[in-house]
Amino acid sequence: MNRKYTIAIIFTVFLTISAFGQDFDNLMMTRKPLDCSDISYNCGLLFIEYMTENKIDSAQILLSYWEAKCGLREPVYRAKVLLALKTEQFNDSLFFKSQLNQIFNYQNRMDLIKFSTTYQYDSYKPYYGYIPPGGDFDDYTRKLALDLKNSYPEKSIEYVLAEFYSNNYDTIFSKIQSKEYPESILKKEYNIIVEKYKKLPEFHIAGIMGVWIPTGELTRLGIHPELGFQMGVKKRKMNYDCTILLKFLNSPNSYYAKRDKSSDSFELTNHFFGGYIGFDIGGDLYAKKGHEIQLTGGVAWDGFDVLKEDKDNNLKSATVNSFNINLGLGYRYYIKNSIYFGLKVKYNVVDYSLNKIIDFTGNPITAHFIIGRVDNVFRNRNLQTLKYKQRK
Repeated sequence: MNRKYTIAIIFTVFLTISAFGQDFDNLMMTRKPLDCSDISYNCGLLFIEYMTENKIDSAQILLSYWEAKCGLREPVYRAKVLLALKTEQFNDSLFFKSQLNQIFNYQNRMDLIKFSTTYQYDSYKPYYGYIPPGGDFDDYTRKLALDLKNSYPEKSIEYVLAEFYSNNYDTIFSKIQSKEYPESILKKEYNIIVEKYKKLPEFHIAGIMGVWIPTGELTRLGIHPELGFQMGVKKRKMNYDCTILLKFLNSPNSYYAKRDKSSDSFELTNHFFGGYIGFDIGGDLYAKKGHEIQLTGGVAWDGFDVLKEDKDNNLKSATVNSFNINLGLGYRYYIKNSIYFGLKVKYNVVDYSLNKIIDFTGNPITAHFIIGRVDNVFRNRNLQTLKYKQRK
């Protein structure tokens, strides 16, 4: 084959392959979808440029485009708030649908930066609005918010938001709880969420130790120690508990008792061992800064053994029983949000002579020292996230 002819064929094939390669390159470029990572990256840079050059109209058009393409994600929301603050046209009703979620989102973003865990961004790009934490966009909006903060009164919602986006993202919930700050949709939304969690019941458990102090004719039995526990729930200002107590130690004085109500003979004894099983209800009369004062009442079965079993003489033990209605006052001091020390004093209305085992009665007073815990992990964790000032 002619050498020139061969070279011509090879050159033609090379040109053909090159042409196809260029066509594929063009196809790859034209068919690549424009995703939110590209849009958000470029919009973030353009927003900085427009705001720096004071092109407010262009910035507003840009944010509308950004939101239409990628939704009202946190960086878009933040930019819209700051733009409204800059133009003195802020109206929080424009953002009512997602204010609280956007606040949490921004706090989580700042925590990634604070704790050097920005690597998590790669797994949650949509959540963070396709803007990497700690980049130019975050730096610019923080500086912009810092400048805007001084344009508003300190007790205004505008000031609170500017401060939040500048250098103090941890205190916004503490501040909007204060009565010093005006009502806003953000504050109303916050209160709705807080009330939702506050309504959830908390599990209550407590250990009890105290004294049973008899009155009237019952004083001959003497004062006796009591030990027991409570278990129940606390819901808002109400407390519902099942209480179980034991009272013990022999009486310091002897007294007369029968083996059963049909017997005509009394026996001298100083034996004493009793129990209490009841249901108590308490309502908070005062609750502030870790202190609670409660009005309490309850109903119970109450009784004690007066004669031991005598197997040698085939004699059964003897027990006195009574229905118990009680009323009293309780006090709790929370050393932590969930753990408290308490004191409860109750007046108990009983009649131990009803089953005719003993022929005397009286209404005892009980005084109890209590160590308890009131908790609902889900409820309290969410309230803690909201910085809600609970008991402490």
